[in-house]
Amino acid sequence: MKILRFDDWKTGLLIEGQGDAQVLDIGANLDLFYGHDATSAALIEKLLGAEGTASWVPMIENWDGAGKVLQAMQKLASPAGGSRLALKPLAAVDLRAPMPSPHARIFALGGNVASHMAAAMTKISGKTVTAESIIAERRQGLPPWGFLVLPETVVGPMHPVSPPAGITKYDYEAEVAVILRGGGRNVRASDVSVWGFTAWNDLSIRDGRLGIGQPIHRGAFNWAMEKNFDTGNSCGPWVVVDEPRNPMKLRVQMRVNGVTRQDWSTEEMMYSFGDTAEFLSKYATLKAGDIICSGTGHGTAAEYGADGDRWLKPGDKLEVEVEGVGILRNDVAAW
Repeated sequence: MKILRFDDWKTGLLIEGQGDAQVLDIGANLDLFYGHDATSAALIEKLLGAEGTASWVPMIENWDGAGKVLQAMQKLASPAGGSRLALKPLAAVDLRAPMPSPHARIFALGGNVASHMAAAMTKISGKTVTAESIIAERRQGLPPWGFLVLPETVVGPMHPVSPPAGITKYDYEAEVAVILRGGGRNVRASDVSVWGFTAWNDLSIRDGRLGIGQPIHRGAFNWAMEKNFDTGNSCGPWVVVDEPRNPMKLRVQMRVNGVTRQDWSTEEMMYSFGDTAEFLSKYATLKAGDIICSGTGHGTAAEYGADGDRWLKPGDKLEVEVEGVGILRNDVAAW
């Protein structure tokens, strides 16, 4: 099942296998669905609101029931179910970032693929850093690290992206983001439950890291503004739920203007989504709807240095393709 956000934060299901993909608008079809199964329709209306625009968190928390209802709606919308629910062409809707809430908590892993981290650190520091030395830190018991993402910086498919004025080194990072089904304190990695996953592009400002221009950060702590600028993140085009794929075994590709820049697998992650949730939950209670981003693989612009030829520029066309999800597209706007 593929669940999406569109237009004014509405909830929809992607309907495939009938020629061009179409969208089942949950809110717009509630009246029709009431005529089929009033009890199930009432449950979805309670969880998502009459327009389907409410937070997904109550739905995720009650997924055992809600998932079955959405599967029933999906079936009714198909030819096999008599096409009894109304559909919209995918091209006719404005896809948004498929997040559970406009204010979802987002935990982003940093330096989580050794080959990427070693290459980037070597260029940034001027000292040779090996993948083996990065992996050794993991084996020594050092915890995962990363940063928080402001949800308001996240845009959806086809939305233009750009850094603030004056930035010269603008980078891409193809990732996978998972949405947690549940949470708690002191959870074990093996007990962490993922509700769904989607493609993520962690767009990044590298000027400060390369010593270009005014410093962005200082002090022991920082604001992570090199990540948290408007349109600094994109995700989508939808969330994959209840499909037989392991988020820890997904191929991830990044293409710029049709040329592959990154091609890696989440199997390369040093800290799994479960490992990360276990660590975070020692300090803060995790909740259904929380998002964890994987970190990225080898091939970013930063790994080729300040004088490299991979830095993004206005007009570039970005594609993040995640196995089982599809393609997240964004164009780079002028800045």
